[in-house]
Amino acid sequence: MLAVLKRQWFIVLVAVLLVSTIIFYVYDKNKDNLPSKSVGGKDIVFSIAETDVSADEFYDELYNRYGMGAVYLFFERAVVEASVEGSAVITTKAEVDADGVVANFQEYYGTEYETYLIDALKTLGYSKLEDLQTYFEYVYKRQSMMNSYLDAQMDTLFAGFQEVNSPRIVSHVLVTMADPDAPTAEETERFEAAKAALAAGMSFEDMVINHSNDTSNNTLKGLLGYVDKNTSFVPEFLAAALTLGEGEVSDWVKTEYGYHLIRIDSLAIDRLKEEQAFYDALLASDATLEANIIWSKAEELGVVINDEALKTELLAYMGIEE
Repeated sequence: MLAVLKRQWFIVLVAVLLVSTIIFYVYDKNKDNLPSKSVGGKDIVFSIAETDVSADEFYDELYNRYGMGAVYLFFERAVVEASVEGSAVITTKAEVDADGVVANFQEYYGTEYETYLIDALKTLGYSKLEDLQTYFEYVYKRQSMMNSYLDAQMDTLFAGFQEVNSPRIVSHVLVTMADPDAPTAEETERFEAAKAALAAGMSFEDMVINHSNDTSNNTLKGLLGYVDKNTSFVPEFLAAALTLGEGEVSDWVKTEYGYHLIRIDSLAIDRLKEEQAFYDALLASDATLEANIIWSKAEELGVVINDEALKTELLAYMGIEE
């Protein structure tokens, strides 16, 4: 029964959204011009210079101005909300992210931070400060939906992705230098000590503890996480990381930051799936994938768009051919 109710709720919600989506974007600016009356059986949304504008005309004007992008935004949100239930984990993560954004806006904008934050939220289809947590909950629900679909299709998707992108899990040791071409005496001493320890057989984990200066990830035992050919690392580091096999450790690699030891922790898909960055990279590798997932989920939910012209344009916007 819950599944049936959920599907029916979704169909109703999409119908409402496809009619009223665009109105949201300008309602706040036009709300003072929205009298409650009707003429000739049509609801009048607003009047300007004694000219009545009907809801139909209002929709056409807004649609022409703001386009299918706004319709798709709300269509996608409806699909996500109907496909993924909330959870305590999602709520907690959303609260943390929302608090972090508020703190950043307060620091940057001071006492006017709420105005700027609400303006930012409106561009995402929300209208008040309390919606910030709701937005992040949506983000995590969407992420969960995408990941679940990718997991179900992984046997089909992964081989080609792996061949092209060389995904891997990477850790490193870094001996920092302000200028690796002209190291100071102290930097040289640290590097020589690290080289001697490695030559004497010190484990990679102990090298991280005793000789790595990368304080951002030393507590993670040197783990950098997911890396592939598109990762934004300095070229020397990325090239070295992509040539290594699973379990291999590089020679010392010189970059603008100093000297690195690079280890490939894993190439295995089960380990890659522990990193959200892997799923993000998989989605990014195919520009059509996200829209196809959204439409696939909409079909599972039984959505019917009776306006064929609107459906055709929506599918064209999504890059989908039926």
